[in-house]
Amino acid sequence: MSEIKGKLEGLRIERSDEPERGSRAWIPIAVAVLVLLAIVGWWWSRPSVAEVRTAMAREIEVGESQTVLNASGYVTARRQATVSSKVTGKVVEVLIEEGMEVAAGQVLARLDSSNVAAALRLSEAQLEQQRAALTETRVRLAEAELELSRTE
Repeated sequence: MSEIKGKLEGLRIERSDEPERGSRAWIPIAVAVLVLLAIVGWWWSRPSVAEVRTAMAREIEVGESQTVLNASGYVTARRQATVSSKVTGKVVEVLIEEGMEVAAGQVLARLDSSNVAAALRLSEAQLEQQRAALTETRVRLAEAELELSRTE
């Protein structure tokens, strides 16, 4: 038994509290430094914000030199309005231009009315069909009343 115990003791692994010489504890520190350098490099190389200047437009008077101004940018309205129609359709004519003042009830655009006109014709045909069916029902009612009065 002591012979087996001696052999088992020889297989035991000795562990010490000191880290081994080839330890890789420096890898997380190196990764953190690389990430920090990348963030600093991005911060210095990012594009700066362009300065925007505004100017008021004025009408050219007769006699002044007429220069053409080409500019790009955004135009925002002082007031916004929502315009809608009672039906949907294709716009065939626009009667106003941008910047015009409009009054309540003024026609702004015309829509293609072919779909609505077709629906109107269908409804009128269905109305005539129902009127004819009503007339036929009244005739049959009159016949049924006449037949009832004969049998009594």
